[in-house]
Amino acid sequence: MKKLDVAIATWQPEGIHRVEAMNLPRLDGVGYVISWQQAGSDATVPNSLLERDDIKVHIFNGSGVSANRNNALAHCSGEIVLFADDDLTYTPARLLAVIETFLKNPDIDVATFRYDGACKTYPGTQTILGFPLPKNYGVATFEIAARLRSALRIGFDPLFGPGAPVWQASEDEKFLYDARKACLRCMFFPITITSHPHPTTGDRLLSASPGICAAAGKMIRLEYPRSWMPRLILKAIRQKKKGAPMILTLRHMLRGAVSDGNA
Repeated sequence: MKKLDVAIATWQPEGIHRVEAMNLPRLDGVGYVISWQQAGSDATVPNSLLERDDIKVHIFNGSGVSANRNNALAHCSGEIVLFADDDLTYTPARLLAVIETFLKNPDIDVATFRYDGACKTYPGTQTILGFPLPKNYGVATFEIAARLRSALRIGFDPLFGPGAPVWQASEDEKFLYDARKACLRCMFFPITITSHPHPTTGDRLLSASPGICAAAGKMIRLEYPRSWMPRLILKAIRQKKKGAPMILTLRHMLRGAVSDGNA
């Protein structure tokens, strides 16, 4: 019986070669489900992946990273799914730690973890994730694992993430928000499960993209429905201290906060 599926989203012709370079470890009870978006006219899967019975590649012609993640999720069959990108490093011990976490905590639906290379502060101890989230805590997609039945119930909101019409980031934060709104039991565990060598979208200045600003504005409004406006202003001030233009950042966050997500 498969315990864990690692659901990897990749895109464009070179994406499958990034997956190949991950050197995914072989491990009893663990499988890898790859959704390959915009694979190109010559979508050839490398032999090193084809030869492995624990790796399945599914070509996906839809648009948007959330839709791509949902395609990977739809092909999972393990009891637990760990969401992943195509530029991560895993070890057998770290994957086993994800499985062990769910075995030791049978009441947990969604677990979030740490990763090497993070530019953020984590809670110091195991923490229930409710409303509000711990101060200054945000989640990256590849820090999230969930029981398959719970993940299928939530899915990734296609109006969030790269490729979405307005909110072009925060698909990970929206997944966690939706899980909590659905009264699923979510918990952070101070366990490192992978390494990521590059800054994530959440590490960038909001002004780097109007779509990132818009997504941040919407998530602030969702998380704090009574105090979202002053929080937008505070966020813009903090971004200005990091070098972002305050008025432009605030304008796009406000646009995202009041949008319905359709361009």
